[in-house]
Amino acid sequence: MTEGPLPPVLRRAKILERVSRDGGASLAELASEHAVSPVTVHRDLELLSGEGLIERVRGGARSVPETRPRQIETAWNARVREAGREKDAIALRARELVEDGSTIFVDASSTGLALAHVLELRPPTELTLVTNSPAIALGLTADSIHVIVPPGELNQHMRVLTGRWTVDFLEELNIAVAFISAAGVTLEHGLTTSRSALADTLNAAAAAAAKTVGLLDSSKFGRASLLSIRPATALDLLITDDGVDPITADEYRRAGVKLLIAERPALVEEL
Repeated sequence: MTEGPLPPVLRRAKILERVSRDGGASLAELASEHAVSPVTVHRDLELLSGEGLIERVRGGARSVPETRPRQIETAWNARVREAGREKDAIALRARELVEDGSTIFVDASSTGLALAHVLELRPPTELTLVTNSPAIALGLTADSIHVIVPPGELNQHMRVLTGRWTVDFLEELNIAVAFISAAGVTLEHGLTTSRSALADTLNAAAAAAAKTVGLLDSSKFGRASLLSIRPATALDLLITDDGVDPITADEYRRAGVKLLIAERPALVEEL
């Protein structure tokens, strides 16, 4: 067991070394060895698997043959690596909004993936989860979570399902909470994206939901992309991390945005 938590990059290198040496390891073993939570190890394994360095299996990971080609870097893999601690903190607060027996929508964002990790490790008694993310759907194995993936066109680079089939499917659902993210958020333009098909999909999910919650880490504030998804004031709640500038937070609240700041403990990994 290590003497204390390692930096994420070094920790992942140690995990890769361990899995490669022994042919595999369980999530519980790795969490114990590195003095971090299963949530953190889950994310580490997801990243290593996304790069083709290990193979994910139920409850852990195993090594891959040396002849297996490494996967091409995608926008999805790049997004998953960004602001991990901040997204974990946001996901933990979002988990508090998920009620037993409800139906929720989780979008194909890396913060949505963080929420899925928390739900996998702390599953409700019963939950129906709708997602346009193949990665999130395949990563959920808890028996109490019923996963529904809408039809649609798959963007391999972004790892997201969108299009007219997706929109039509979502419009027919009754969703308690839709958890959505975006490329950026400003008071002037609201939540924004560069892809019109994604904007249509998220708006369809929000329209079908009794409550819409934005999950955006602090790096997204002040960014405006090509297309507006919906105003920040139209969200029932916007959850971000404590890296957001206090002046910015005050501006959003004065504008009528219900903003919840998820404070990161000294080590989110220990939760």
